[in-house]
Amino acid sequence: MVIAEEVDRATLAIAILDDHPAWREFQAQSLKRAGFGRIETMPANPSLFVRRFGEKSREFASLVFGLRVDSEVSWENLRVLRGCYSGPIIVASPQREVLSVADKIREIGAEDVLVLDETDPEAIELKIETVLMTHRIGKVLEENDLRTQRLFVNILTVMVKILESKDPYTKLHSHQVVKWSRMIGRRRGLSDEALTRLGLAAVFHDFGKVGVPEDILNKPSGLSNDEFALMKQHPAIAKNILGSLDQLADILPAIHHHHERWAGGGYPEGLKGEQIPLWARIIGLADAYDTMSSRRTYKEPFPKERIIDELIKASGKQFDPELVAILLELIEEQR
Repeated sequence: MVIAEEVDRATLAIAILDDHPAWREFQAQSLKRAGFGRIETMPANPSLFVRRFGEKSREFASLVFGLRVDSEVSWENLRVLRGCYSGPIIVASPQREVLSVADKIREIGAEDVLVLDETDPEAIELKIETVLMTHRIGKVLEENDLRTQRLFVNILTVMVKILESKDPYTKLHSHQVVKWSRMIGRRRGLSDEALTRLGLAAVFHDFGKVGVPEDILNKPSGLSNDEFALMKQHPAIAKNILGSLDQLADILPAIHHHHERWAGGGYPEGLKGEQIPLWARIIGLADAYDTMSSRRTYKEPFPKERIIDELIKASGKQFDPELVAILLELIEEQR
């Protein structure tokens, strides 16, 4: 990846906003000698800047703003300027006190601070060069991060489609498991961010079934012991495949352990009670509820009364009793 390539100064435009004509001229001449192509000067008035350039303000690679440290009006003008120009701003002043308020200046959104000195005309050139390079690096990294995120989303989409192509039932099932998992999680007090990640885990809770033969996935009758042994491998398959994606690290335990049992005896590791991650306990309960509620190749949907009875029987055995109580409340509210 190229972090930042050289930019021809002759192609760059710089605007200097300063209330002192002498300092405006000093900075303009310094930048012209340094080879910058276009220099615009005006008083340090953001309204004048907007009226004069409007949308064309985007043409400027950077603005240099002359701040008067002891003037509230000058500070307010800097804030307004930051709001109407998205590129890098350098605050320049002949007052050395500007260095003592550098943190405040950066909080407003300016990139850097410069003390103007008539004996050092190259200082403004070097400061702009540094700020522009830093700004370009930031933009490149930001763009690469967005590309990475888009690639990640595309990978997830492909994964889901692969699983749905093997087992058409999965699409509707996963949707329902996401819905009920989030409803249980919200009632349990999870944050919005946690609910988002829980939902993503629910989407992929059965992803390991991509490694299970289709004749087992779609078998119209119960599975033999050998077939069920193959089916039980799907959490480990999911962990092995999805484990290569750093962005999914926090949801892997939920996917890997959603078939554990509250009293023990589940798979893949036989965890019990609160050894089982909370998200896994929620998804396991939502998964079982939707399986009982849905038509499968080997069964009809259970009546609601039977589902409630099954949940009560499994509370404290297969499922976390606190979560079962929450689900029963939600079912009653849905009815």
